Amino acid sequence: MRKMLNVGIIGMGGISRVHLDCLLSMENASIVAVCDIRKDRLAEAVKRTGAQGYADWRDVVARDDIDIIHVTTPHYLHAPISIAALETGKHVLTEKPMATTTEDAKKMIAAAEKSKGTLSVIFQNRYNASSVAIRELQEKGDLGKLLCARASVCWHREAPYYTESGWRGSLTTEGGGTLINQSIHTLDLLSYLGGPIKRVLGHISTDLLRDSIEVEDNCHAVFEYESGAKGVLHTTNNYGIDAPVMLEFVFENATYQLHAENLFKIEDGIPTLVVQGQNAKHLGEKSYWGDSHKFQISKVYDCILKGIPFEIDGKSAFPALNLVKAIQESSKINNWVELEKI
Repeated sequence: MRKMLNVGIIGMGGISRVHLDCLLSMENASIVAVCDIRKDRLAEAVKRTGAQGYADWRDVVARDDIDIIHVTTPHYLHAPISIAALETGKHVLTEKPMATTTEDAKKMIAAAEKSKGTLSVIFQNRYNASSVAIRELQEKGDLGKLLCARASVCWHREAPYYTESGWRGSLTTEGGGTLINQSIHTLDLLSYLGGPIKRVLGHISTDLLRDSIEVEDNCHAVFEYESGAKGVLHTTNNYGIDAPVMLEFVFENATYQLHAENLFKIEDGIPTLVVQGQNAKHLGEKSYWGDSHKFQISKVYDCILKGIPFEIDGKSAFPALNLVKAIQESSKINNWVELEKI
């Protein structure tokens, strides 16, 4: 069995630092190439890793000695880079969202099925202690049937977050706003922990940021699981802070709420802390850039080196993007939208 993977990282923005921190601490990873169109970011990455630097991602994908590509670019590049890398037989680990459209996501899945390499997608919140605990209770059969679920993502973004990025705020390059960027981890957990979603009726709007962006900064939606359970969703980028994400799952035998990485059991309206996450003191997005992220990356490498499938492949990651695009379409036509099956 091989003991080391040669790594190429494409995109050296903020989230790449999390990948670098993890990879530099791993004994089975060797960073040999880094890539970014911004010279300052690229120079910093080269200095830190000692890897060869590239301005064009195609040059990284073309290298025969690279085993796995990390795609940490703006959203619209996730699909073309992933597909190109898979076509050369390389493994791919891409950040969320896997693509900006379901059509591109399906092309990625098809490319992975034809490739010697594998496609994995970052949804690290599945490995938060709170998510793991609920999943284990479900697998034991202790919870009974899901009756309903709700989720709330109230975060804060100002206009410069979009206008200074060069790609955020555009439907073509970002694929959406609060749904596809800030809330997609939550949408993933709604499917991962609640089960397949059948249809959705949603409404999106661009409110406080209407003069700066074309994507949504607010959303509310209702949805139905294939099991018959009902759900409601509220997301916004107009709040004053990045508040902890809240998810609630009401089962026949128990009700649980996830507040960031903490898990509470609700009995007679009273919450009892049953799992405390390691990053519980943090709020919002940054609390997700920690141990769970590192755990997923390490697990991906372990699976590749052992020749076994990793659980969050393209098909597993698809439902979150599917829900994003269905809500956007539902808002457009002001009617229910059935989610695609794959």
